[in-house]
Amino acid sequence: MSFLVQPQRSRKHPGTVALLHSVLLAASLMATPWPSVAGDAGSHEGHATQVALPGWTQQLKGQTVVEDTIEGRPERSEKMELQHHRLMRRLEEQAQKDAQAQQTSGAFNNMSMMHQYMGQDGSSFLLMTDSSKGEPVMSSGGKCPANVPTKTYDVSMINIEITLNRWLDYYPGYMYVLTEDLVKARAEESKNKASREQDGYDPGSVSTGLQGDVIQPLVLRANQGDCVKMTLRNQMESEDGSLFIQASSMIVSATGRPATTTNPDSIVAPGNAQEFEWYIHPHMQEGVRQFHSYSHDRELTVLGLFGAFIVEPKGSKYLDSLGTGPDKSVRSGWQVNIDNGSGPDFREFVLFYHEIGDEAFRPLNKKGDFLPQRDPLTDAYRPGGRAINYRSEPFGIDQMHLQHEYFGFEDESMAYSAYTFGDTPTTIARGYLGDPVKWRLVHGGSEVFHSHHPHSGSIRWQRSPGTEPNNLWAMGQDGPVKYPVVRTKSDRVDVEVIGPSEALDLEPECGGGGCQHLAGEFLYHCHVAHHYVAGMWGYGRFYNTLQVGSTHTDSMPDLQELPDRKGRIKQGVSSDKLIGTTLDWFGKTFKIVDKSQKTNWKSDPVIVNIKDWVEMFVPAQGQPGHTNDEKGQILSYDSTVWDWKWDGNIARGERESTAQNPKYQWAAKWDDSTRPAILFDPTTGKLAWPLFKPHFGKRVPFSANHSGAPWLEPIHQDANGERTSEPAKPGEQGRWSLCPDNANQKSYNIHFARMPITLAKKQGKEPAIVDKDGLIYVLHEEERLIRANDDLKLPAVIRANVYDCVDLLLTSEWDDDDYTNFQSSKINIHPHFFQFDTGNSDGVISGFEYEMSVRPFTMFGKKTKHGLPAPMVAKLVGGAKVGATSIKIQMAPGATAFHVNTEVMVGMDCLENGNDATASLPRDKSCSEVARIKDIKGDQVTFFKPLKHNHPANDLVSPEFVRYRWWVDVDMGTVFWHDHAFGATTWPHGGFGVTLVEPFGSTYHDPKNGKLVYSGPIADIHSNEPIGAGVSGSFRELMVSIHDTVPHTVNIIEAGNPPGQPIEVALEAGKTVSFQMPEKIMNAPNKYINGGTHTTGSGFNFRAEPFAQRLSNNPDTSKLFSSAIHGDPDTPLLRAYTGDTMVFRLLHQLMNESHVWTISGHTFLTERYAADANRKNSIHVGIAERYDLVTKAGGFQGMPGDYIHFNGRSSHFAEGGWGIVRVLDKEVADLKPLPKGTNPLGIPATPSSVCPADAPVKNFNVVALDRPMKLNQKAPDVIEVDFERKIEMTMPDGKIFALEEEATTVSSGTTPHPLTLRANLGDCIKVNLKNKMKASRASFFAPGLAFDPKDSQGLNVGNNGGDQTVGPGESRAYTYYAHPANKETTSLVWDGGNIVVNPRNGLYGAIIVGPKGSQYRDPVTGADLSQKNSWRADVIVDASLPENVGKRNYRDVALYFQDEDNIIGTAFMPYVQNVAGLTSVNYRAEPYKLREEQGCSLGKIFQPCVVDKPEDPSTPLIEAHAGDPVRIHVIGANSEQNGMFGVEGHEWPIEPYMPGADMISVVEYAGSETLDVFIRGGAGGPYRQAGDFVWSNNRLPYTQSGQWGYLRVLPVGDSRIQPLGAASMGAKHADITPQPQAVPTAMK
Repeated sequence: MSFLVQPQRSRKHPGTVALLHSVLLAASLMATPWPSVAGDAGSHEGHATQVALPGWTQQLKGQTVVEDTIEGRPERSEKMELQHHRLMRRLEEQAQKDAQAQQTSGAFNNMSMMHQYMGQDGSSFLLMTDSSKGEPVMSSGGKCPANVPTKTYDVSMINIEITLNRWLDYYPGYMYVLTEDLVKARAEESKNKASREQDGYDPGSVSTGLQGDVIQPLVLRANQGDCVKMTLRNQMESEDGSLFIQASSMIVSATGRPATTTNPDSIVAPGNAQEFEWYIHPHMQEGVRQFHSYSHDRELTVLGLFGAFIVEPKGSKYLDSLGTGPDKSVRSGWQVNIDNGSGPDFREFVLFYHEIGDEAFRPLNKKGDFLPQRDPLTDAYRPGGRAINYRSEPFGIDQMHLQHEYFGFEDESMAYSAYTFGDTPTTIARGYLGDPVKWRLVHGGSEVFHSHHPHSGSIRWQRSPGTEPNNLWAMGQDGPVKYPVVRTKSDRVDVEVIGPSEALDLEPECGGGGCQHLAGEFLYHCHVAHHYVAGMWGYGRFYNTLQVGSTHTDSMPDLQELPDRKGRIKQGVSSDKLIGTTLDWFGKTFKIVDKSQKTNWKSDPVIVNIKDWVEMFVPAQGQPGHTNDEKGQILSYDSTVWDWKWDGNIARGERESTAQNPKYQWAAKWDDSTRPAILFDPTTGKLAWPLFKPHFGKRVPFSANHSGAPWLEPIHQDANGERTSEPAKPGEQGRWSLCPDNANQKSYNIHFARMPITLAKKQGKEPAIVDKDGLIYVLHEEERLIRANDDLKLPAVIRANVYDCVDLLLTSEWDDDDYTNFQSSKINIHPHFFQFDTGNSDGVISGFEYEMSVRPFTMFGKKTKHGLPAPMVAKLVGGAKVGATSIKIQMAPGATAFHVNTEVMVGMDCLENGNDATASLPRDKSCSEVARIKDIKGDQVTFFKPLKHNHPANDLVSPEFVRYRWWVDVDMGTVFWHDHAFGATTWPHGGFGVTLVEPFGSTYHDPKNGKLVYSGPIADIHSNEPIGAGVSGSFRELMVSIHDTVPHTVNIIEAGNPPGQPIEVALEAGKTVSFQMPEKIMNAPNKYINGGTHTTGSGFNFRAEPFAQRLSNNPDTSKLFSSAIHGDPDTPLLRAYTGDTMVFRLLHQLMNESHVWTISGHTFLTERYAADANRKNSIHVGIAERYDLVTKAGGFQGMPGDYIHFNGRSSHFAEGGWGIVRVLDKEVADLKPLPKGTNPLGIPATPSSVCPADAPVKNFNVVALDRPMKLNQKAPDVIEVDFERKIEMTMPDGKIFALEEEATTVSSGTTPHPLTLRANLGDCIKVNLKNKMKASRASFFAPGLAFDPKDSQGLNVGNNGGDQTVGPGESRAYTYYAHPANKETTSLVWDGGNIVVNPRNGLYGAIIVGPKGSQYRDPVTGADLSQKNSWRADVIVDASLPENVGKRNYRDVALYFQDEDNIIGTAFMPYVQNVAGLTSVNYRAEPYKLREEQGCSLGKIFQPCVVDKPEDPSTPLIEAHAGDPVRIHVIGANSEQNGMFGVEGHEWPIEPYMPGADMISVVEYAGSETLDVFIRGGAGGPYRQAGDFVWSNNRLPYTQSGQWGYLRVLPVGDSRIQPLGAASMGAKHADITPQPQAVPTAMK
């Protein structure tokens, strides 16, 4: 058949359409050109003349009018117009002043001496020589020296329409472009615009896979040791612009001054240009840095004005990856071949994850209509608004919509499939098998977090590859690597959560095709479910045959080989060309003969006829649905066969599709003449990847034999050389086997089942919290037990050991329905980390991979005609006995009949009694089995092999099963797996799991009885192998599953500025398909929380212990965590004996946000096998990120008791994301001791005190005070942002900690800073707390230090006796120990008397632990701060102590970040654009809106608002002399969302104590977390540049709300602060006349 109908692409509800028509009409009436805001002023030298509002700006303005009217605020357009006029006038006035400014020039061609210095704690810093000796600051400041290689770039900033995909969705945006490519960019823009005007499916200039298009984010490159000279031109219509490269030392060429955001010369006005240069230090870390404009920062960035600069290895060349013939140099591009100057050549792929517009912005479709805010087919938020490299391919609004138009159903499980929908227009990273690869990962947006995750298992990388010289990224060049280094110093990861401005370098292990050496598809996407469904995905494709000319296996351009690998890859050949050749699989050889000869699998080489060779690779031959009709095959939804055929000795694929769509060229007719020859690698005989061609709307076939490794392991024979229905034996393919010879085998039979799940049990008067539509994976052998026991209904946790070959068999019991799966139920399992064959073990069907999802076997027929057809299911008639070779069946009504030569599962739900006395649970035994059909006659089905089990009558038979195979090749720890067919729907109901990889040879035991366990979050692991740095043997294990978007645990927000409608109405609007909220929702205990109408739901392990539930029964917040009052929490509780090794397997399993996990009284290494890694008690974690955290029960202090662990994000903590770790010091009957080899001396004695007797003691008298505060003295109490939401600039209920001696001083007048106390390693810290608040109880909770939990935890936790809080007027002492084993650290301090609201109101602080023996000095006065409270101090290190060798004095500051907007950047209503509520740093804020009122322009927001009267922002001013070592403590004081801390022009090691750690310039932080930022090279960076550098929360909505300030780098000798080298306390200022300076508000 032929698809000739042009479908009507209507996407909106009728009411919305009518509203849009009226709004668009109003917009068209208003769309008259605005008068010039510059009046009739003539042109000015150096500045473009203002003209009438251009068409591009007009288009954006029109959209704003429409959006405002839809939101019921048409009057806002007038206000915006007035504001625009006002801003434009100011921009014009400012630009005229700039044009008249005198330019100066200078020649700084000499370069001062620099040297490497092993600085703080062994980290390598580029530091100046000792400033106390009066040496001058380096005046060249980064100017390029003479005679170094130079790269010159001419870059233009332009307005441009950016087209997102081949459906021609687009938006008016901005981009950086090489000026030399500007004409090409305009040509692409014009072609896309012309295509939008045409009917049909002309894709314009949008290529498949973003192969060579000019409209893409700009990527610039230079080598280590190069000089970069850049001309930046502003060719935008009306905005100032700039280009700031993170961590660079760029200078303005004319003046030699740093090109910082605070330097007016770095801002380029429209029509102007500026020259810059940057000398890249020869030792600067190779890798990527993000750049964007800090002028109009958020507005320009979110619409495309961003790019990346890559520092390549010294001496490298950059070559075009596309084309044939001699290599060609390139100047830019996201995919480039790097001719490496210092190692193997590699393919470089630069991926930009970014939002399009702010959270209320919507792109346009081909017809100019707005894309919907939520996709009606997938429920995804902002379809087309999440992109990679300016490209977005949303699942529903385009391709699934057209599928529905053609066939009457939409199949989300196939949304990634190039077979079903054609190759994606987003980035397709292409290479050849074994190519070394480096990925450069960049966050180009400004709003939200993204979570980069590539598929394929061994696409994993070390977090800091420079920590050991193993070159894992280049180890796969010559074939499979079955036994990589089992443990690496820096953890292997396969997910990176990135925030705005962040850029990371990923060096995947073994390169293209992974360690398994696999040709195939390697999907990558943002792991935030709403983001990938909205279009944020692409894939890598690694070929095993040369992609040139007529032997292409897809529709993309010719692809070059790497320069040092040329000639390795051969062109593909048809099957007939294999006859007579000998093929080599790394030592296992095969001789191919024609069809007339017999195959002999026992010969050497193996003799295989061409028929058998082809058929072992490709799916069974047949016509889907038993029909020759093209549409009939699609509607049958039959994946068991593929309609290929023989043409002599040439195997040919199925006929080409005739379905018209823009993603590939359709065939004119459904005809045999269109069948392509199936191609093979002439050297190995392996299938040339990809096998398939696109067939729009069609379900892709299952792999041959339902094999879990169809490309890697096609051979699966029995002892007689006959094909079996079982997976291949380990080693059966020789060296190229997925599972090598002698691998230990482990099997799991997993069912996906629907059942009610109790998240929180009934408490007092509060009913249980139950998800009636729970969806979880269960072991088939335990399903009966789980359905009968609520306590067992947990997300799946299974285990495997290093060097296990794991086989999984998956089936589904999730029937079609109308409200969770739209009558289209499909399920799969996508695993991370393992080696596997992506063709059939990736779970998700990406690119041209096989079907890996299943329909429910429990549906016997289907009554409704909506959605997908009835699954292929039959019932056994009369049963079957062991040994039977045939069965009688009854097919389900409407189901497609089975095919010969295909596999079915007999006994889909067959169980027998288990009788396993060694198991902790009375498990059943599965009797399901797979059989291959030899013949079908009527209702009689005959198999090739006899059945192995008895099967009763009515037992179910179906091909709807899938097999996966994993090779566990390294100690990878926690491995996430989950549904990837309906993730946004299934995850919030529990549809995820985990495999915990244990040390080689481990066994898993129930802690209560010592018997074997096969699943569950808690287990004792018996082992003799290492589990962490310096830690070996058996351990207690808790899987900590952290999550959000759990609708049943949400709380109502009462006072968070909801958008004007009643709570009930807003809640109803929030109930989407993927977020089905319960009828009863409790109010949020924190009345201050600011956001939408409800929180977003949380918990641990699909369990929760909500504050609201507990407080309803007992409102005393000081007893909130007491088990004596409330009982133990419902979250999993780990028990251990003092000194036991505990391993917390931390994983964020769903679904939209980033989180943080904090444990009290215990610390862990952030790199598990690196003894010199940082020690922390809190760590942020994003979706799909995981950590394996090793610690000792009772901490280094060895104290028994109950310790709390929790999600440190305020609302999620309150929703129930917390639990208890119970440490016992006496043996109890129901907790078996670990094997004696691990702890031979038994339970250690409990110390009499947490502090050693000889520890130095520091005493602090602390008070808790009521103290109202204002965040900025010049600001109004509130600043309105959007949806009637407001930035809160006051804290009327403010509370603070202070030292008693300063209580009177800080209680009024200047806003104080949070309490910051300092102690040294080895100090005993005694805090005497007096509660001077009027009403609230108080305590001192310092979870990052060592303490006795029964006395000084500061919270009443679990079974700990007594009361650790004090009432008004009462006092209490707390004792802590700065244990040397915890290293120099920072502990957050919270109040625990009312942890619900007091920390929000300011009752927080920190204790900072410095080097042993240090003294602390006021940087301005020199006064001794060792016993004082100060947010900043000079740390004077006692260099005479052996543990301080190599350490220097340093500037030390503490920045406390606070926020409370829980809704921005999430997928929940209202879809807000700006942060609201309290947003501050150290109780201070400097919002953009306030600065605009003071005269600042958005183009120069970080510069003084009044040039002749400069005044610093109210936020903390960090001061240092150029070259001074600086340590910044970033503290998540009380936060609703994670942030991104960055310091302009500076970078630091991700691990401060670990040599070789990755250098970063932006880092994520979270509430309850503390980070130590050790600035590399000291203040001013490697060239010690003096000036003001902006520090900020790089999430730009938060920057706009006031979270930013200055790092002021002063020239050496400047008298405003003490010289760092002066070690004496109270040192006097140098007698130097001070220069005029801004008075820092923060210091007043």
